[in-house]
Amino acid sequence: MEDPVLIRQAMRDLLERELEFPVKVEGAHTLPYTARLQHIDLGKGLLHLKLIRPLPHELALEAAFEMLFSVGDQRFEAPCIFKGREGYLLYRFTIPPLMAPSDRRRLKRYPFRPREKAYVVVQDGGVPGHVLSGPLVNLSLGGLAFRVDRVMRFDDHMRVTPGLGFFDRGKAFPMLKIRDLPNLPVFDARGVLAHALEGSGGIILGLEFGGLKENELRELQGVLTIREHMKRASAGTTSDGPRDTSPRSPATPKGPAARVAPAGGQTPDALQQLGRRSARIMLAMAPEPDRDEVHQALRAAGFLRVETSDTLEQALEVLGADRHTSAPLLVVETHPEDGFSVAGILALRKEFGDAKELPVALISREGLLEPSEDPLLRSIPWPRAEDATWLPLLDELAGLD
Repeated sequence: MEDPVLIRQAMRDLLERELEFPVKVEGAHTLPYTARLQHIDLGKGLLHLKLIRPLPHELALEAAFEMLFSVGDQRFEAPCIFKGREGYLLYRFTIPPLMAPSDRRRLKRYPFRPREKAYVVVQDGGVPGHVLSGPLVNLSLGGLAFRVDRVMRFDDHMRVTPGLGFFDRGKAFPMLKIRDLPNLPVFDARGVLAHALEGSGGIILGLEFGGLKENELRELQGVLTIREHMKRASAGTTSDGPRDTSPRSPATPKGPAARVAPAGGQTPDALQQLGRRSARIMLAMAPEPDRDEVHQALRAAGFLRVETSDTLEQALEVLGADRHTSAPLLVVETHPEDGFSVAGILALRKEFGDAKELPVALISREGLLEPSEDPLLRSIPWPRAEDATWLPLLDELAGLD
């Protein structure tokens, strides 16, 4: 994916959520550097990444790196170029020109929490050998991840503090045990180190299973089936309601969907969720319980950047004074019996000219208003968390469809 808008949205998501992610020299098999995005310089096309340990002094400028990060449930890899040091443990990298789905998560992974007490013990094949142990972090049919709490020598059980070279990719673990899985007290297998990540919570190792037999796969599938049922049951209690899958007529060329949607197909669900988190909404409603209800429905659907104004006039005044950012999606409560007028909205649009678009969603307790010929001015159903019929229309106005 090379859409610069979505790439910038992904970077802003990393910045706003303060997420840690690995970055490594392209093609290297050493332990990645754990990074956190501190600043985005769009003018220079640079990212400022804070690392938890320094890069080598001999590292040359223009060295190629890889970032690995998540957008929703999807993992992405993105190339970037080292541009120099900005401060203590703070380095400059180029904004990635593209991001591609990572093949490291071809099999669905299920997270485990420390309170579940699932525990991993592995032993390497060296002499005298080492035993590593710690709580299970996630599990799939292809492998697992666990946090390293303890490393001991096998012969005398003395605890050791391993160096970074201890966790070389491809290291074999001929003995691997997972204890206290649901309905499976002990699971035995073999593993190979796929990756290691050093973060603020310690070192996380990712292991791939080696040659599972049919009965072992069956045991593991039973555990993951239980996790899937638990996940669906949990999602059922917090669902935003069914999505409207009925076909909709395509937007006109000047409609909002033409503004942001990437070329070449429908926006993947993970990127749509990212788009909602990044989309800015101005909610113009009186400060009453109805506004709280609508605000909560928007946040439950993934729209996190919601600002409020008590009246449409107040919202238009705020938007008119803001000349340096793109216009938000304006959501306005209307009361047809009060003679609602869009004159103020049209006047502000004229003032913006071609520099900004101002999409507007009109909502009313009395139901949908008369259709408008303006593709950026739409009446949508009242937003409710339990009924998502309004959501595809709002996505379309926000340019996310």
